Amino acid sequence: MAEAVVQFANVSKRFRLGEPHDSLRDVLWSGLARLAGRRSQGHERSVFWALRDVDFVVPRGEALGIIGPNGAGKSTALKLLAGILRPDRGTISVHGRLAALIEVGAGFHGDLTGRENIFLNGTILGMSRPEIRDKLDAIVTFAGLERFLDTPVKRYSSGMYARLGFSIASHVDPDILLVDEVLSVGDAMFRLRCLERMHQLVRDGATLVFVTHCLEQMQSICRRAIVLEGGAVSFEGPARDAVGHYLQAMSRAYITRPPDLPPAAGGDDGDVDSLRLRFLDGAGEEVLWVRAREPLRAELTFRLKRPVDRLVIELNLRSSPDDQLLSLNSGRAGRFLAARAGTHTVELSLAGLPLRGGQYFWNVRLWDADQGTAAADTPFCYPLVVDDEGLATGALALEHEWSFGKRTSAAHEYAAPVAAAPRGGRPVAHPTTR
Repeated sequence: MAEAVVQFANVSKRFRLGEPHDSLRDVLWSGLARLAGRRSQGHERSVFWALRDVDFVVPRGEALGIIGPNGAGKSTALKLLAGILRPDRGTISVHGRLAALIEVGAGFHGDLTGRENIFLNGTILGMSRPEIRDKLDAIVTFAGLERFLDTPVKRYSSGMYARLGFSIASHVDPDILLVDEVLSVGDAMFRLRCLERMHQLVRDGATLVFVTHCLEQMQSICRRAIVLEGGAVSFEGPARDAVGHYLQAMSRAYITRPPDLPPAAGGDDGDVDSLRLRFLDGAGEEVLWVRAREPLRAELTFRLKRPVDRLVIELNLRSSPDDQLLSLNSGRAGRFLAARAGTHTVELSLAGLPLRGGQYFWNVRLWDADQGTAAADTPFCYPLVVDDEGLATGALALEHEWSFGKRTSAAHEYAAPVAAAPRGGRPVAHPTTR
């Protein structure tokens, strides 16, 4: 096994909720109050353990993903690795030059120009002045900020901050790069260049610890990942399995919570007074996430106040308010429900949702075909997460197969049949004998 360059050993970190000491003045005043025998109001505060007995090791040259819900302790772990925080229990070992990109613009001075902040931030990250001069053009070109290099960074947008910060950190040639959820800022092309840069650093032997909510980005870079829940490691293993564990945990938490979605929007006459949409996997278990190639059932339950002779059921899918991806209408398929007043359950079966990974939203429309009016039209408020398992080929995650025919030359004949692309999306060539 490769040498371990990052190690967490039984690390725990706690915070006091409502801690009042935000400045030296507060600390001095609190100390004087204690000497006078007075305790400040709300002195007894609860303790919050952001991390509890966390263990993991990252070998040299590996990319480790850290995923989990908000408040799970991901950013706390990175700040401990960067030395910004100190653990209350346990030990942390980091071997090698470390560059951290944890907060957009961290270490920048707003009144200094982009050029001056490159020298300031590069020095903080351990680069010498001649080294920064040698890499200045590469840093500026990667960030795409040539026109704004001599402009104070307080006039930069958040995307420009992120571009400059990532460019500096990634050109330090670090042994260890820590990246928090900062790639959500910036345009799509820059995010792609950041991913390519991280791939290159790992190929060159750097160690990467990547915290993100973007599961597709994490899987594209990291072979291994850990899932943090409530400050503890709930799973450690291959990145694809970690994503499945995380999404299952989030589905359970969402499904068991009290309903908080807005009620169905009734038609002009208020024909529907309750409506519920849920999703079931192949085993009939309710889920909030599904793999792109796995079968899925949508179960719709609603209660009608009056009978509708020809009721049309419509389900629509979007990834954003302006991005209509799918509309399934029973009327277009020639199917109408002769619905009495009362409760009804309708199921829609899908062989799969060949979409790239991400979060999608459904809405429900119920139509009275004879009157041409909507009995119900809900907001796009029913979420479903799709895991593409690395198969995304743009907006879609399509199963595919490559075949290469024979190539003949005067010297030799060569044939390499190629199997169907495995889940990772990379074709496997099987050697053949001549």
